[in-house]
Amino acid sequence: MDVKAEDLFKITLWGQAVSTPEGRVLFVESTLNRKTNKTEHRIMQAEWKNDTWTPVQPFTQGEDDRLPQVSPNGKSLAFISGRSGSLQLWMMPLAGGEARPITHLKGGIKDFVWHPNSKQFVVVAKLFRGLIEDERSNNANMTSSDGNLAYHFTRDVKVITRQYYKYDGEGYLSDSIDTLVQVDMAGEDYQVMTPGLQDSGNPVFSPDARTLFYLQRPRKHADSNPQIREIFSCHDKEIQQITELGLAITRLVVHPDGKHLLFTASDPADSGYGNETLWRYDLETGEAVCLSASLDRPVGDHSVGDVAGVALDKPLISADGRWVIMSVTDRGRVNLWRFSLNGEQQIILTRNDWTVYSYAPHPEGFVILVSDPLCPSTLLVINPEGNALSRPVEVALPWPKKELVQPKAYEVCSDDGTKIEAWILMPSRLEKQVPAILQIHGGPMAMYGYRFMFEMQFLCSRGYAVLYGNPRGSQGYGQNFCRAIRGKWGDKDYADVMAIVDDGYKGPWAKNLEPDNVAVMGGSYGGFMVNWAISHTNRFRCAVTMRSVVNRFSAMGTSDLGWLRVPQYGNKPWWDEPEPYWQQSPLRYASSIHTPVLIEHQMNDYRLPLEQGEQLYHALKYLGREVKMIVYPHESHGMVRSGAPWHRVYRLEQIAVWLDEHMTEDS
Repeated sequence: MDVKAEDLFKITLWGQAVSTPEGRVLFVESTLNRKTNKTEHRIMQAEWKNDTWTPVQPFTQGEDDRLPQVSPNGKSLAFISGRSGSLQLWMMPLAGGEARPITHLKGGIKDFVWHPNSKQFVVVAKLFRGLIEDERSNNANMTSSDGNLAYHFTRDVKVITRQYYKYDGEGYLSDSIDTLVQVDMAGEDYQVMTPGLQDSGNPVFSPDARTLFYLQRPRKHADSNPQIREIFSCHDKEIQQITELGLAITRLVVHPDGKHLLFTASDPADSGYGNETLWRYDLETGEAVCLSASLDRPVGDHSVGDVAGVALDKPLISADGRWVIMSVTDRGRVNLWRFSLNGEQQIILTRNDWTVYSYAPHPEGFVILVSDPLCPSTLLVINPEGNALSRPVEVALPWPKKELVQPKAYEVCSDDGTKIEAWILMPSRLEKQVPAILQIHGGPMAMYGYRFMFEMQFLCSRGYAVLYGNPRGSQGYGQNFCRAIRGKWGDKDYADVMAIVDDGYKGPWAKNLEPDNVAVMGGSYGGFMVNWAISHTNRFRCAVTMRSVVNRFSAMGTSDLGWLRVPQYGNKPWWDEPEPYWQQSPLRYASSIHTPVLIEHQMNDYRLPLEQGEQLYHALKYLGREVKMIVYPHESHGMVRSGAPWHRVYRLEQIAVWLDEHMTEDS
């Protein structure tokens, strides 16, 4: 099978599936447009009835429609659309008809919730200095007073007083604030629900509609740890902070009994090395109970992929109110589990080699979307016990599915006896021995697993075997496994990734692998490990390091969240005690690098700024080593998943060129 980089434009993805009261399924279809160089989203529909799926067909006609939500009365669909030029709230009848805009807020909206009366909404709007502004106003309507002109032409100036002032993917946070705004069906009556200087999000109403709950960063944590979110409420225009847990709370929902809140959270003190957990909060007693504490696995989807449908994965409440349904990451798989409301039981519902990334209530149980190694998006309906009620319906692929390569799992034994899970993709045609590529995921608190990876299928189709696995530091194998490398990158994890190669070459496919012809590539933390590996061994024929950690010391002051990593390296900041940070920097060992290196970096990467890639490039150039750097303008740290389509295609082509130059017989 021949997979080309431009086949990325032929990939279709499904996400954010919801259902109507009668069982019609509405979901977002995402595609890449080669002419506009944009990702397009439109809402599709299908229904499982009479033991068959109706044809998948468009429900909306926009080129950027997403986040469908059915009204409480089951008559209308609201969604976010970019039809006006910015993301705004739109609505249309479920019975059919024209969509119409609800909001025209300058700055656009990010999220919304229906009011239980089906006549109002609360939207999460990006307001500049808390002001309601109409996006339809223009410069021609401005008065010529100096005050108005100064306001208009200087609103892009960044006045920085906080430590937390930028975030990857969003840029400089400036004076724009995520604010909850209530709006009526006509889009004329706006009411600011959360005035102030802190971002608010995840609005949900109580069943009686008298209270609006939401998440907000408490002012005292705004700089000390901006990841912390607490639950607030707005009742009769009175705002109150409900919780004081000190957790990074996400995915807030209200139990139908009106007495409990359910949410997911992580402990900021874990620095990402702990499990994301599921919680129940009692509104009457103030008691917070972790429902997943004994599971030792993170809730939510922590797998990595380069093509993925838009996720929808909030906790769901069973029809009888006794169970909470949530996805769980476990040993390369993401399945649905149910947790008893009293916290005493956890029961797995689905048991498949796949990744469940979207799920929602359905009259017969749940509608889910899954990804597996051979298909990026599959839609099906399951009953409350997790058994399939419908046959699966898969997105169309640009190649015969039978020609894709199924990963083969193998177990790795690291040098201290730790067991590591790994996989290999072998080219389908093996007339001769083939070179191999070791892929290392980012995070490191993430997980390779059973989901579709376009890049790996692309490389495999070009005649490369691809080895990958989950070294210590990965999620899905328990907290101790993940925490084993905290503050100690390049030790146990390095032994693990090298063991993935060693044991991969001992498997039943070893006779088909070219000895001593292995490349290594990875991004973010994976890029760190590439840099670390090639500065500690000459085993690899060439390397590709992407958006990588190069100099931990400088990143502490330039990364968007750099200062939060201080506790991993001791009690003193980087300028008072630089050694722990410098010891963790591959740049320290740059003189030992003799492997040809392709460096990839994004210009608007605020997680690991461009200076990281530049430092490695300058060092290797100074040493006279073989190095090449490719820089992508206007792209953030997540370009490989959400960047401009042609940049993503060009990236794959350049990686293939680099590998071919250094690993083929003529190289």
